[in-house]
Amino acid sequence: MAASDPTPLRALLPDLLGRLGQQAGGVPALSALWARVQGKIIAAHSRPIQLHEGVLQVEVSSPTWRGTLEAQEAVLRQRWNSAVRSAPLRRIDLRLGPP
Repeated sequence: MAASDPTPLRALLPDLLGRLGQQAGGVPALSALWARVQGKIIAAHSRPIQLHEGVLQVEVSSPTWRGTLEAQEAVLRQRWNSAVRSAPLRRIDLRLGPP
């Protein structure tokens, strides 16, 4: 792509959603970004509820999923940080969500 070519919207979306997710009421943006970065299966069993100062709080659907995602926290964080440079994570805080 030449320097004068416009950047595709698809390439800008993760950073835009990351910025929106840091604002009050940004949960829908975080949810869309979480599904895009982590995939449909993980997103079906977890949902981000807040991003504050590099800590993403995520509710998970069961103790089994919490354990699975805790074991993969470094990989999940790396995926996020690779895709979302505008809102890097230091940690993912996994919590058991409502039944």
